[in-house]
Amino acid sequence: MQNLLFRKKINRMLAVAAIFMLASLSGGLALADDSAVTTDTPSGNPVPRWGIMRSNKIYTRAGPSKDHKILWAYRVKGLPVQIISETREWRLICDPDGNTGWVAANLLSGKTNALTPEGHKLELKASPKSESRTKAIIRPRALASLDKCKDGWCRISVGSERGWVPQDSLWGTQTQPVCKRPDPFAAR
Repeated sequence: MQNLLFRKKINRMLAVAAIFMLASLSGGLALADDSAVTTDTPSGNPVPRWGIMRSNKIYTRAGPSKDHKILWAYRVKGLPVQIISETREWRLICDPDGNTGWVAANLLSGKTNALTPEGHKLELKASPKSESRTKAIIRPRALASLDKCKDGWCRISVGSERGWVPQDSLWGTQTQPVCKRPDPFAAR
């Protein structure tokens, strides 16, 4: 009887060890709190963080290797994406439409851009105040170069125009994850 209890305890310990080993091989355990920021990454950079597409044609894959199927291709150089997980050579990204997929790390840049909101125009202000003079009206889903953000306002450039917009009106300035990390065991 004592031998049987000992074997059950060993089997339970092996099962727990196997789960942790499988989780580490598949990119880590998903955090219960998706808003957590971690720097325990292969690159040493925090996750989530922002990056942009380096070229006009980048394939997104179902997993972190060229062996995984292509889900779609991005065709917008400079498109801001949020990196929500990573391996040494691949990044799991979230795009402005809420899609997630894996992209080779060398196809992303750490530069920062932002996207204006879909569905309405945005006033570009001369200074970071709502009562400030409007310098220009920015069209929906315009790609903007992000200079800096402070006190709820961001200085951006769109074309030859430069000015300030409310930080919460841009996609690409959030500090929390904008997409939930997909379950690695769910079928795609």
